[in-house]
Amino acid sequence: MKSLSPHSLECEVRVLGKTGAEIEIRSLRPGDESLLRNFYLGLSEETLYSYYNYRMDRSVLIREEKIEQECSYDRDVHMRLAAIHGGEIIGLGILLGSFCPEEASEIGHLISDDYQGRGIATILMEILLSHAELRQKGDWICAQTSARNAGARKLLQKFGFTIKSRADGEISWLYKIR
Repeated sequence: MKSLSPHSLECEVRVLGKTGAEIEIRSLRPGDESLLRNFYLGLSEETLYSYYNYRMDRSVLIREEKIEQECSYDRDVHMRLAAIHGGEIIGLGILLGSFCPEEASEIGHLISDDYQGRGIATILMEILLSHAELRQKGDWICAQTSARNAGARKLLQKFGFTIKSRADGEISWLYKIR
């Protein structure tokens, strides 16, 4: 099993718990546009709602310019990881520059319906937090979850995130890097 160094963007192969299937974790990159579009198209309305906390118009997600932007991001400021199995993206992990209050980075994950609950989000979070601890300039990471998204809440608590606020069915979380 190769290790993904937070300093490089080499691939890592991990074994999924019960299934034994291998997944590749790597940076999203130019050329992944059709994989990313198919990933978004395959998500259920419930998964999209749990992630965005509102009814997301799927056509916004798959606009060509948005897909290209996500695949061609500034790697000095952001990190976008793709979990790939069988030639398809089954999950995304993101660590975005300073977009939250307190000059914090924002972290998030989105997992395909068929692969939720199999540890993929945990793997993505481990890699993203490791990267943040070594490379982020700020001291904080923030996350937003729907109050309905029990899986995301449990995962953030597992990694030591604490609740900052609750409003309109959304929970804001903070994690101190240093």
